[in-house]
Amino acid sequence: MRDLIDFRKCAILISVIVIVIQDCSCIPQFTCPTQEGDPLPDLPAAYSTNMRINYIKQQKTVDARQVVNIDGSKMSLELWADKRHVKYIQHGYQLLTIKYNSDSNPTCTVQKLSNLDYILEEEDAGPSQILETLSVAYHEYKPRFVIADVNTENGVLVKKWEVCLRALKVNVSLSFTELNWKQGHTSVLHKGKYPVSAEAQIKDDFMVVLFNNFDPVMPPDTEFQPPENVYCEGFRTDKRPPNITNYFSYNSELIAFESSQGIAPVATHRTVYYDFPAGISRTDFYDALAEDQDLFSTVTAQSVSIIHDFNSEVQYQIDPMSGKCVVDSFKTTIGPVNIKETGKSKMPDGLEFFSLNAGKISYNGQVRILCTNPTCIFK
Repeated sequence: MRDLIDFRKCAILISVIVIVIQDCSCIPQFTCPTQEGDPLPDLPAAYSTNMRINYIKQQKTVDARQVVNIDGSKMSLELWADKRHVKYIQHGYQLLTIKYNSDSNPTCTVQKLSNLDYILEEEDAGPSQILETLSVAYHEYKPRFVIADVNTENGVLVKKWEVCLRALKVNVSLSFTELNWKQGHTSVLHKGKYPVSAEAQIKDDFMVVLFNNFDPVMPPDTEFQPPENVYCEGFRTDKRPPNITNYFSYNSELIAFESSQGIAPVATHRTVYYDFPAGISRTDFYDALAEDQDLFSTVTAQSVSIIHDFNSEVQYQIDPMSGKCVVDSFKTTIGPVNIKETGKSKMPDGLEFFSLNAGKISYNGQVRILCTNPTCIFK
């Protein structure tokens, strides 16, 4: 009987040991090796990747997507955590922070990197700024990483490099595939190893980062621009407004309202012919809100052509149906004629007409505004 009790005690003890070992196995273990070996692999100069960031002590997971163009000094990091959705865009010396709100439009702030101690806000940097410290450790202490282990992670054969930094009070490990491991995305420009995971420890805070869908190709420049529904005041780029010729024509669609309260909106069209060298412009439009002078007519709209002669500051209003022409001086507004064309003694050139000559105008990104398969118009 005594032997049976001892056996039960031993079995319980073994179970407790197994449970403790299992609990410890989920926490990264750092050996801080010092023996030199293969150098830490380089990441491609341009890539995109999805990440799952796990904070063990906080029992929290953050999904992320990172896009990098090192040669262009551009990087973006988008994070999803519970109800928080934020995107950081490093564009040269600028940092754009875009916050997506469920009950309102996204907001954007622009800051100079030189004015910041940390790039990520406290909610996104992880406990003890561990996520940002991991990035600093890789970029500034890369030569000090030492190979520590060869193992498998999720069935992938990997080599692990470690560094223990007293200056940053952090331990970091990075795991990369073997050279012969076949990736889902490849590039002829990058024949090296690919990241699989990263681990970091600051005091009793542990973080594990899992990389997925790593793509070592040059990302499109739209990755580093504000989304189409976001305006970032103060954002500056080297891209300047396009040159506009001083003679042009275009068609446009207008939404006309019967009153200032916005009652009965009507869609109509306008065609503009503009010749700055000749000092003359013509606007054809369909005035959907005009009333026909014939009280017995059922027609309640009319076509109108307006010619502005900036040389003599005379305006001609022509009814194409009747041929009637009314000569008058310039008016500040007439139908849907753009006010930029009228009320000025000087005719604006092409850049001024489209308000592209403003000193603070800045390129805010490329968005798709109209598609007729297979052609798209961008702005």
